[in-house]
Amino acid sequence: MAKRFEYSEDIGYPVDRVHATLTDPVFWRHRFEEAPEKLTLDESGGPGTLTATMRDSISASSLPGLVRKVVSGELRVERADEWGPLDGNRADGRIRGSSTGIPVRIECASVLRASGEGSVLELIGSVEVKIPLVGGQIESLIKKLVRDMVGQDRDAIEKWLGDS
Repeated sequence: MAKRFEYSEDIGYPVDRVHATLTDPVFWRHRFEEAPEKLTLDESGGPGTLTATMRDSISASSLPGLVRKVVSGELRVERADEWGPLDGNRADGRIRGSSTGIPVRIECASVLRASGEGSVLELIGSVEVKIPLVGGQIESLIKKLVRDMVGQDRDAIEKWLGDS
């Protein structure tokens, strides 16, 4: 059974600037400048939209012990962030994640909205790992990874905007 989660991060910049960053191919290319082959960008959704798909490989030896028990070799993970246009003080998006090696599915609705002088990035989603007995424990680990990911995204956005 899938585990649900809700996370939010305050971002110290106005929603229009944050949205412009999230839909800017230059921002994403900068984040992946050391491994550009891990990133695919799709701007076909129209102005103010972007889908950034990130792929990575993780050696089983670097995974937590619980996960190493069910994975042999390399784990390939994929994350796709989709952002729609800014509509007033809000933009809706979606984040999906999956992997090979572990039958995992992550689905999130994301919202970027204005909050005072800044913005809030909210995620509501679920993670499901279809492995008998240990799937629930792995789902808990992945929920933490998603939380960490949202914090890293916030940090990258704030650094980008602070440097510009």
